Amino acid sequence: MKGPVTNVVEAISGLVGRLTLPAREKRELELEITRLLSSLETVSMKNRTEVVRGEAVGNWLQRSWRPLLMLVFAGIILVGAFTPLPVLEDTSRLWDLLEIGLGGYIIGKFKSR
Repeated sequence: MKGPVTNVVEAISGLVGRLTLPAREKRELELEITRLLSSLETVSMKNRTEVVRGEAVGNWLQRSWRPLLMLVFAGIILVGAFTPLPVLEDTSRLWDLLEIGLGGYIIGKFKSR
């Protein structure tokens, strides 16, 4: 599978190949365009890295609210295993919240890798 930069470079090489220029000038043009695209890709990667780092730097509560919420849900279920709680009945919406929470938490972890 080729990356988007490779596809663009190949497309540009095809266009340059159709130009009526000497072979040396065609190679120079392709090389210059490739350098430009490479530098743009480098800048783009640096920007993405800065965004990810900025999101990871947040305070403790920003980083921990999902695990804390899931621990609260686990505590409710654990207490409900030993005492009858109406919030844990089969028709309760807590199970929907738990399903959404687990799905978002797990999918969020896989997408961030």
